[in-house]
Amino acid sequence: MPVPTHSDALLSLLVREERSRLAAAGTTRAIGTGESTDRWVSPLCEIVFLAAVERDALVHVQKAEVPRSEDDLGALDALGRVEVAWRDEDTHDAVVSLGDGAVALLGCRGGACEIVVAARQTAIVAREHARLAAALRSEAVAPDKVPLRFWSAGTHCAQSILRSVDAPAWGEIERNYPRPVRAALEGLVAAREPGAGSLILWHGPPGTGKTHAVQALARAWRSWSSVHCVTDPERLLGSPAYLMDVATDPLDDERHHRLVILEDAGELMAASARSEVGQGLSRLLNLTDGLLGQGVRCVLLVTTNEPLGRMHPAVRRPGRCWASIDFAPFDAHEATAWLALRGIERELRGPATLAELYALAEGRRLETDTGAAFGFARALTR
Repeated sequence: MPVPTHSDALLSLLVREERSRLAAAGTTRAIGTGESTDRWVSPLCEIVFLAAVERDALVHVQKAEVPRSEDDLGALDALGRVEVAWRDEDTHDAVVSLGDGAVALLGCRGGACEIVVAARQTAIVAREHARLAAALRSEAVAPDKVPLRFWSAGTHCAQSILRSVDAPAWGEIERNYPRPVRAALEGLVAAREPGAGSLILWHGPPGTGKTHAVQALARAWRSWSSVHCVTDPERLLGSPAYLMDVATDPLDDERHHRLVILEDAGELMAASARSEVGQGLSRLLNLTDGLLGQGVRCVLLVTTNEPLGRMHPAVRRPGRCWASIDFAPFDAHEATAWLALRGIERELRGPATLAELYALAEGRRLETDTGAAFGFARALTR
């Protein structure tokens, strides 16, 4: 006797008689999953939803996400008639029948809930989607956290997941930056709308605190800007569709503007970047001040360990760049003062990065490379 496959097991559930949607799925073919949602949801839930769309000719579909602090859909019975629900350790998925023949697929995971509503009329879709969004939205994020959407290129379209990440207040970390860097960052942190230009460039050696500054900026801007981090910048530059998804995808958690972060993307911005990357860079820069960016409220923040002089001239063009900040190490005097604030009496003779100062303050030694001292080890008095 043949062993039932995973698909057979799922399809067999569609003919159970105790659930209306399951009993009357009315499809004679296997339904593929992964098309109705950008998030991973239980295949059973998606099959039930797609079977209802096909059987009832629900020709209008609307999909969007809302932030949700808990990975749980809560009281599903209050939303409609529950057709099937799937609960896992950190996910909660369900198919719910709504008014006027509409049906919804709900997927909750990673700090967000995706809502997919299908119906015969656009007015019904819009009404039910708005109702579900209002019921499921939950933005109870702790003061020291910021909702941050992480993007990656998918097989057919861009994929994203919303998470709450730790974010220090600027006042908590401002002393971790030398005076010139601190002064430049203060102006950005205090901003409540974009300045002149839509490109921000942060450059400097590793260990100078660029990532912590990004987190503090995201926290300072969260009242007027959503925050998006691209995990694969090279693929973003190589795909116009991916770029436009990140810049324009209509997300329900969207504020008036969006801050798009490309971390450690200096090599892609260099004058020596290969031709296909260079073409992608042109599209990216057009998003900040060209025709491509008209009507797109998008601020692009690029961080890099590369020296500014290696950046493509187009990146540094006046009028395009809102702020270019050099994250330089502390000079010897400020580095000594930084240690003194932490009760460490030690006079330094040369510059030191923030990472090096923390290593020294915690009594750690840096790794050596081929027997030679690295970084601050050459500059500090031992």
